[in-house]
Amino acid sequence: MRASLLVTVTAAVAAAQLPTATLNDAIYIGTTTRVASATAVVDKFLGIPYAATPRRFRAAQPRARGSERVNATVQPPACIQQSSSSGFESEDCLFLNVFAPRRGCGTAKGNKAVMLWFYGGALSTGSIRSVDGSSLAANQDVILVACNYRLGVFGFPGNVSGLPDDELNPGFRDQKMALRWIHENIASFGGDPAKVTIFGESAGAVSVDSHLMSELRDPPFRAAIMQSGGLHTFNRIALGVGVSVTGLGTGNKAAEPPLLTLARYMNCSADTAVACLQAKPLAELKSAVLGLNLLFPPVDDGGQTSVADTDSARRAGRTARVPVLIGSTFKEGAIFPAKALQAKSLEQWAQAIYPSNEADASAVVHAYAVGSSAETQTADDAVRLLHSDFQFACTTTYDSNMLAAIGIPTWRYMFNASLPSGPASHGSEVRLRLRASQSSAANQALSAKIQAAWARFAKDPASGPGWSTYEPTSSAENKAIQMIGTLVPYRLD
Repeated sequence: MRASLLVTVTAAVAAAQLPTATLNDAIYIGTTTRVASATAVVDKFLGIPYAATPRRFRAAQPRARGSERVNATVQPPACIQQSSSSGFESEDCLFLNVFAPRRGCGTAKGNKAVMLWFYGGALSTGSIRSVDGSSLAANQDVILVACNYRLGVFGFPGNVSGLPDDELNPGFRDQKMALRWIHENIASFGGDPAKVTIFGESAGAVSVDSHLMSELRDPPFRAAIMQSGGLHTFNRIALGVGVSVTGLGTGNKAAEPPLLTLARYMNCSADTAVACLQAKPLAELKSAVLGLNLLFPPVDDGGQTSVADTDSARRAGRTARVPVLIGSTFKEGAIFPAKALQAKSLEQWAQAIYPSNEADASAVVHAYAVGSSAETQTADDAVRLLHSDFQFACTTTYDSNMLAAIGIPTWRYMFNASLPSGPASHGSEVRLRLRASQSSAANQALSAKIQAAWARFAKDPASGPGWSTYEPTSSAENKAIQMIGTLVPYRLD
């Protein structure tokens, strides 16, 4: 009897020590974790639904109210991937994970800065399952939220008959729903809904940019970080320039909306394409998408989530008036397979970039010719460097200039660390920022510096991450870019 009572009491005490969040739709019970580099305990909630189960191709809807107790201790499924992956994925995927520094007993209303992460993957792959925000939360005293969002045809089905104008780009709308969830619920985790920073890498940065250009009045965030990407970057694939090296296919502009190509392939008429594809079994639909190798980019929905002509829109000042941190890696293209990049030769790449200007195309070929510099010793090197510059470095410079020119407080960085895996390439800095453990003492130190800069920006966006603002001038000495890796000033014409 006494033993049974002791077990019961022990279990009750253990349960009482587990982090609990009482929200409008349920009571969520998480777990706690520690990281070696910090003394703080982190409350970890995995797989919290932020919207109702979505209907295929349609905008997400809020969840119904409820009071059930739910264990938030298991990673949720990924959204359907546009890849041959057979991992844990589902159309019912609108979940988020929360990593929050543990609050003491009797702590008042939360006031911690909140960072919402959007993963990369060309808007076709990716999930929150690989994101561990424990280190950032424990070391920097911020709350990290990472949300799944729909991808490929499920998140960006296009603009065709049967899709309401106010529900286009459901993948971006998923993210807006996650922002809404944060504003309604993050105080229960110790966060301040008025202190939200959105950040992402590659397609995650594209996502950030979509919100910058659509949330113009009272944006549900106060700062933004774009790592190796933006709408301008993605449009260079979506508008038909070059070969996509992200697994999405040719990237050439289709003669018809890709959803209609898919519908025709699956014996659906154009008039009823949406309803017909909604009724198709998931396995058949995914197999057809992979077989056709289609690209499903965001579409212009009048600025609700995206605009087609980002240049004109931004030049006209169409951007949320919040501070922006933007940057890229030193050798973005090093990660991409040479075979994929060389689907076009250097000459073909140049012609794709400048289809109507033979002189400029010739200048590109000359500038990136094999042997023209220490970085172009082979054909692989030359194409990779051109891809790095055209797809990332030049667009980052362009976007930085544009943002600063319209009065947006802008800070720029370049990540140039030498890593065990090789030079700083596309996505290499993400592992240093969003993983709890690092492979070496040097990586740990670099990770700490990056985390500190990002958290400093999130906590006080107006003061920046710790270096001077970027200025839109033609003078090279005024275009200070923080080199992260060597941590010395870097200047770029």
